Amino acid sequence: MIEVIESDAGTRRRFVAREAFDDDLYLLEDIRRRKSALEGDESVVVARLSRRARGMMLGLDAEESAVCGFARTEEEKRLLVAEVGTTLRVPECTVGSMVTDAETLVTSLPLTLAALQAGEITGRHAHVMVAQCSTIPVEAHGEFEAALLPVAGRLTVAQFTQRARIYRERVHPETPRKRHVEALERRGVWVDPAADGMAQLSVLLPAAEAIAIDDKLDQIARVQRGEGESRTHAQLRCDAAIAMFLDPEGDIGQVGARVRPQVIVTVPVLSLLGHTEEPAELHGYGPIDSVTARRLTANAPSVCRWLTDPITGQKLPVGRESYRVPADLRLALTIEDETCRFPGCRRRAQRCELDHVHAWAHGGETSHANLASLCSKHHHLKHESDWTVEALPGRELRWTSPIGRVHITEPASPAHPPWPERPPSPRLEPSPSPGSEPPPKRPTFKPVGDNYVLPDEPPF
Repeated sequence: MIEVIESDAGTRRRFVAREAFDDDLYLLEDIRRRKSALEGDESVVVARLSRRARGMMLGLDAEESAVCGFARTEEEKRLLVAEVGTTLRVPECTVGSMVTDAETLVTSLPLTLAALQAGEITGRHAHVMVAQCSTIPVEAHGEFEAALLPVAGRLTVAQFTQRARIYRERVHPETPRKRHVEALERRGVWVDPAADGMAQLSVLLPAAEAIAIDDKLDQIARVQRGEGESRTHAQLRCDAAIAMFLDPEGDIGQVGARVRPQVIVTVPVLSLLGHTEEPAELHGYGPIDSVTARRLTANAPSVCRWLTDPITGQKLPVGRESYRVPADLRLALTIEDETCRFPGCRRRAQRCELDHVHAWAHGGETSHANLASLCSKHHHLKHESDWTVEALPGRELRWTSPIGRVHITEPASPAHPPWPERPPSPRLEPSPSPGSEPPPKRPTFKPVGDNYVLPDEPPF
């Protein structure tokens, strides 16, 4: 509730500006919902075109072709791709992806398609669902969709991709080790030209080595930063990579020799002992096979020690005795948070700062429940703007924007299981924040002109 003082023109102007800003945000949300709904309708039409392409080659009429199978022969696919590609003026490879996504959504992921048509998820979320399902048996698609769809609407595409990759490990029939060995055969290096005399170097390599290289470049860049250094952190990392490749005996090579990359891996005890093949978690990447995890653990210089209550098992706080966070608690929080805890931020927690949610200056404790990883940008945003944050049970954070919008974030490894057995319903209804009333429904902003309506066709 904002109190407006009639005599205070500055306060009134600020209130009106925020109200208008909020209205435009609702408009932007509605545009995004309608855009997603159109993408869902597009998938329905593309799937129907696939059926009709097959029907045309088989000499079927319109009604028969609308319910026949999808295009399967090369001739049927060429007909479909050529017609759609030339009509939309898009590359044939793009059309191929559209067709694959559409067919999978219509046949195997009906709830995802319904959520997309309702504007509850974006087309990119739907593409992630299709891409991850393409690597598991069709009979597992329903379980996969039921577990992931309820969270898709409140995660960014990057966050949803990470969540989907983790859950994929639970339902994939092949062992992680077998798939990793097969994937190793595809390792390689590629160069893609870019504008203005630049190029992008891509390396496909094992995740553990990639994370180690990334961390080493980060540490070298931090060592080089100092007075008189005008290069950004990203530029320092790039220059370090170039030097390590082309001049390993130079100054960067000497600095790199002193830097030991930090790789954090969480391994189930039975998997560590070799009794199970349950996958481990590589911090900053996700699931890895147990053999790789045991190799990394065997080479680890030390073991993380978490101080816990012997009865409750809760991590013990330092309280008001010290502002400084002990190393064990810092590492525990880094592993648990995995990324910056600001809504949507994916910066790795290893490169973040630990913030007292309830400020130390105002009586906050140095404890597991009152600390959260924040990148430098969002740490400053919290302290230097009107954004506010409140700690909730389970280390969830309730962020409130300057205009009153509420966003909930949770640690990447929450104490409660993140996977419901089944979604309560096909519709993804947003749940109100604890202790708050559900937001009032706003009127839908209608587009100019007539809405696009699909013609009546026999159902799939």
